[in-house]
Amino acid sequence: MDKNIITFYPVDNGDCILLEMKNGLKMMWDCKFRNSVENSDDESKFDVINNLLNYKLEKKVSKLPFIDAFVLSHPDQDHCLGFNNKFYLGDPIKISQKDIDAQKILIGELWYSPRVFIEHTDELCVDAIAFKKEADRRMRLFKEDPVRANQDGNRIRIVGWADLDNLVGLEKRITIPGSEINEVNGHNYNDFRIFIHSPFRNAIENNDRNETNIVMQFRFDWNSIKDVANLILGGDAEWRVWEKIVKLSDVKTLKWDLFEAPHHCSWSFFADDRENDKPNKSSLDFLAKRNSKAIIVSSSKYISHKDSNPPCKKAKNRYVKEIGENNFYCTGGDCIDGTPSPLAFEVTNSGFKKIEHKIDDSQAHDYADAFINGKLKLGATGLNLSLGNSIAKSGGFYGKE
Repeated sequence: MDKNIITFYPVDNGDCILLEMKNGLKMMWDCKFRNSVENSDDESKFDVINNLLNYKLEKKVSKLPFIDAFVLSHPDQDHCLGFNNKFYLGDPIKISQKDIDAQKILIGELWYSPRVFIEHTDELCVDAIAFKKEADRRMRLFKEDPVRANQDGNRIRIVGWADLDNLVGLEKRITIPGSEINEVNGHNYNDFRIFIHSPFRNAIENNDRNETNIVMQFRFDWNSIKDVANLILGGDAEWRVWEKIVKLSDVKTLKWDLFEAPHHCSWSFFADDRENDKPNKSSLDFLAKRNSKAIIVSSSKYISHKDSNPPCKKAKNRYVKEIGENNFYCTGGDCIDGTPSPLAFEVTNSGFKKIEHKIDDSQAHDYADAFINGKLKLGATGLNLSLGNSIAKSGGFYGKE
């Protein structure tokens, strides 16, 4: 790959984001793998895991599909669904043929924030419990055997402080808010940087679990030009988090070209009460830190006037007021009966550019043969159903009825 690409997968209200670097690094931010979508004939839903295994995760380690790092912004189910079943969890030396056959994904380095778990242990879903168990295993291993802990499938990065006894001895693996790093999975890279904004060490007023989210800025280079494209991800972080981030951060670490609307385009980025509260000034100040041609993505179902919050039509309208209708995208599509498809953006010399799906003649013939033979699900390719419908209405695909 000769591009840096950010892909937002369509998973209704939820997050599942893949970062692919031209240096070969691949990271995931949250996941939402729905069993009901896999191997389904319903082409109106996108099969994320199929797309990852067949088109994205080409590298294999110990015969398993491999991803360099996985970041969990916070342990709500719509941000970690399927983690327990789709990733390999446990000691990599114990990988079995059953794991290989199941194509479990091996995570090189797990990015874990104790702060986001500390107040919610009695509310955790099965996948969040599995994530924490794997993080605990990797932390214990670092203390017991640092050499093995520095191998693919065992590495751990702890994001943010927490007053926990089991972090003693792990200081070298802790990255606190305000830090800038370029090391991922044991390798240092010189073409991008990650700035950690949160979670903060101390709780913010209101005691809301969405106030302990991981928030990060990714800054990408273009050839020898530094920081030409800035991505900011913040999970479900609500307005109080952004208020503190704006207060503590400098202009450089607040700049953005691509921003994911927090909490699936909820009004909580702006204020508590969408009916009565005006947007908080700090939220608008943050949006004003954008560069030209800035883009906002809502990882949510289609946004309509009838929806509950999230997604919130009022929030979308406020975003659009800042950046314009053409620069706002939703993974759920732009019409109520539209077919969700991944939204992918590539780094350019002036920010991010949306990637339009195009296929050449050879690929078109291959797709035609696969469709005819029943071996291809359109929803796994990254192409959307409207393309398939257009092909059908045209009377065939390259002469193939």
